[in-house]
Amino acid sequence: MSNLPAGLTSLLSRRSQKMVRAPAPDAAQMRQILQAAVCAPDHAALRAWRFALVEQQDVAALTELAIAAMRRSGLEIKPEKEKNMRNWLAQVPLLIGLAYKIQHDNDRVPEIEQTLSMGAAVMNIQNAVHMLGFSCYWSTGLGTYTDDVPEALGFDTLDYRFVGFLAVGTPISPLEPVQRMDAMSLTHVWKPTPAPQ
Repeated sequence: MSNLPAGLTSLLSRRSQKMVRAPAPDAAQMRQILQAAVCAPDHAALRAWRFALVEQQDVAALTELAIAAMRRSGLEIKPEKEKNMRNWLAQVPLLIGLAYKIQHDNDRVPEIEQTLSMGAAVMNIQNAVHMLGFSCYWSTGLGTYTDDVPEALGFDTLDYRFVGFLAVGTPISPLEPVQRMDAMSLTHVWKPTPAPQ
């Protein structure tokens, strides 16, 4: 990959890393990271992406809120899973809550396109985090699919679709390269069917 542009080399080396610690990106870096998010494709310029930053001193409170919300929703949390969740989040210096504002009555942009735009924005965040030398992990635990957690973060579930959190920080252990599959094995070249003679 030595003859590839630096940006593409970085992109091809990106991977998720769950175990992170301080430091997280500083305020200037976070502005750059979130600016990358709003470069995502956006049919009809809806600008529906929304982000909530949960800094290290508040992660423990969110953890308690999320565990309680999951229990109220009837989601089983086994003691070992709860312990692992608490241990993991005790190290995380920054969580980014991820949501998009649903355009219920937009005939031009069906919700699947709004969802895809949000996914693209989150991927841009992940790439920017990686390019700045940090790591992140997209988690849909922590009460993502409850009403209480999104609403506590300011996302009324009637108007917003909450899609989880990014745990962002400095990787605790070095990133090991991942053996990726050959993308061409997932790809074919379409040809039109010849017209009958």
